[in-house]
Amino acid sequence: MDNTKTFIIFIVIVLAVYVSVNFYIYRRTMHAAAPVGMWIWVLRIILFTGILAFPIGRALIGSGFAPSIGKIFVWIGSFWLAVMFYGLLICLLVDLVKLIDTLTGWLPQWILDNKIRSGRLIFSISMITIIMLLTGGFIRSLYPKMPEYTVELDNLPEEIEDYRVLMFSDSHLGTIVGPKRLKRIVAQVNEQYPDLVLIVGDLLDESGAHLTWAPEYLSQIEATDGAFAVTGNHEFYAGVKEFDELLHEAGITLLMNQTTVIDGKLVLIGLEDEEGHKDFNTQKVTIKKLVKEGGSANLPIILMHHTPRRLKEAEEAGVDIMLSGHVHRGQIWPAGYIAEAVYGVKTGLSEIGTMKFLLTTGVGTWGPPVRIGATPEIVTLVLKRKP
Repeated sequence: MDNTKTFIIFIVIVLAVYVSVNFYIYRRTMHAAAPVGMWIWVLRIILFTGILAFPIGRALIGSGFAPSIGKIFVWIGSFWLAVMFYGLLICLLVDLVKLIDTLTGWLPQWILDNKIRSGRLIFSISMITIIMLLTGGFIRSLYPKMPEYTVELDNLPEEIEDYRVLMFSDSHLGTIVGPKRLKRIVAQVNEQYPDLVLIVGDLLDESGAHLTWAPEYLSQIEATDGAFAVTGNHEFYAGVKEFDELLHEAGITLLMNQTTVIDGKLVLIGLEDEEGHKDFNTQKVTIKKLVKEGGSANLPIILMHHTPRRLKEAEEAGVDIMLSGHVHRGQIWPAGYIAEAVYGVKTGLSEIGTMKFLLTTGVGTWGPPVRIGATPEIVTLVLKRKP
C-alpha cells in the first residue's frame, strides 16, 4: 500500500510539473510569435501535438489499440521533451531579461519600440537553435564512442596479460532504442574482443515481455568469460522477473546481490540497484558481506552498481574497481552539471581512496532521443598486473 501511495504521489507531481511547464511555454510562445489569422491555429496545433504526443502514444501502445500509431506519437513526444527543456530555459532567460530591464531600463529603445517584431525575432532564433541542437543531438546519440582505460592491479594473477573488460549501461531498450540500435551496440562490443562483458543496469526501458526481439541480439555478445548484468532502477519499474527471463534466454547471467569468481581471474559482485530496497521492499545487503562471499583468494574485486552511490562503503570493503552508470552525464546540456553535482562524482575513471571508480555516460537515451554534451559510450577496461 505504501508503494502504491508513493507511486500515485509521484505521478501526480510529475503531471503537475509537466502541465505547468507546458502551459508556461505555450503562453510565452504564443505571445512571442504573435501569429495572426490561420497561423494562430497552426501554431496551436503544433504546440498541443507536442504536448500531448507522449501520453497519447504510451496509452495507445499500452492498450494494444494502435501500437504502430502509438510509436509515432512516442517519438514525437520524446523529441518534445527536449523542446520543452530548452523552451523552458529560453522563456526563463527572456523573462529574466525583461525583469532586469524593468528595474534598470537597460534595453535599447529600438527593441522596445516594436515589441511584436522583437518577439518574433526571438521566437525564430529560438526555434532555429532548438532544431539544430536536436538534429545534432539525435545524430550524436546513434554513434557511441569507444574509450579505453588501463588499470594496473597488484593482485591480478601473473599469467594474465591485458584482460579486457567491456562495460556499458543505460541502453534503455524499447520504443526509441530498438532492434537496429541494439544490433549495432552488440557489433561494437564484439569488435573489441572482450574477455568479459558487464551490463551495468538500465538495459531495458520497457517490460522484457514486450521486447521479444532483444534476446536474439544480446545472445550474439561474444566474450571469453561470458556476460553478466545487474539491475538498474528501470528494471524494477519494468519488472525484474521479466528482465531475468530475457537475460536467461540471451545467455547472460544476472547478479542480484551476488558474488561469483571468474575462472580464477577475478571476483565479480553484482549489487542490486538502490531502487530495490527503497521502493520495492527488497533487502539491502552490505558490500562487505558480498566481498566475503568471494572467498579468501587474493583476486581483484570488481563491483557493478548501477547508481553511483555507496562508493565509500565499497572502498572500505576492499573493492578494487567499481562500475556505475545511471547519470547519463545529464544527457542534454547543461543538465550534466546538475547531475554530477547531485551525485558528487565525475564521468570517466577516477580514484576513491584505493579504489578505481568508473562512471559511464551510458550507451542509449531516456526520454529525449538526443545526446547534447554527453556523448554515448561503450567502455573497455584493460586490466594489467602492476609491475
